[in-house]
Amino acid sequence: MDIRMDLEIHFHQQDEASVYLESNTSGKEGEFGEILMFCCFALRSMANLGRHPITSSLATLLFQIGDHLIELPDHYSPDDAKLVDYKGNPGRKRFIAGLRCTNENFNFKFKPKGFGLLARGIGYYAPNSVIILLRYLVEKRIDDEDFISNLAQAAKKCGEAYISGDLSPRTQHQIALMIAFSVSEMGR
Repeated sequence: MDIRMDLEIHFHQQDEASVYLESNTSGKEGEFGEILMFCCFALRSMANLGRHPITSSLATLLFQIGDHLIELPDHYSPDDAKLVDYKGNPGRKRFIAGLRCTNENFNFKFKPKGFGLLARGIGYYAPNSVIILLRYLVEKRIDDEDFISNLAQAAKKCGEAYISGDLSPRTQHQIALMIAFSVSEMGR
């Protein structure tokens, strides 16, 4: 296994975001990489936000989305950012992540940009970026029922990790790997 992925989530406006995802893999390894990237991104976002009502709301949403994940691209609430196509222009606020995963090594890097030293607005943009990534992955593979089912299970387990109190900055990578392997064909 040799997975290399780069992710950028750009907020062009407060209510408008795009996703750029580049990967060196395809097929089942690519699907595993996308689920692993989602798990790493969601868990890091929740670990960074810590114990907070906003994080609890995000974790509860991930835990409960389950069978309704397929409906996510068509469902927007007034507070949701709309997913738009990436046109090559960086957003004023953005999240950049890199994933490297081989049989011997694992590395995940995560960097929010445009928030300043006080991380202004991170409580709004971080949870929305997780939902934007989830929406993007569902739209990308809308016709792949197995992938959608695996992604729904992964989202549920990410929410459960926060709700149960198992998630911390030290455990996030291990939990992400365990979840991704448990829900994908790479782990079977």
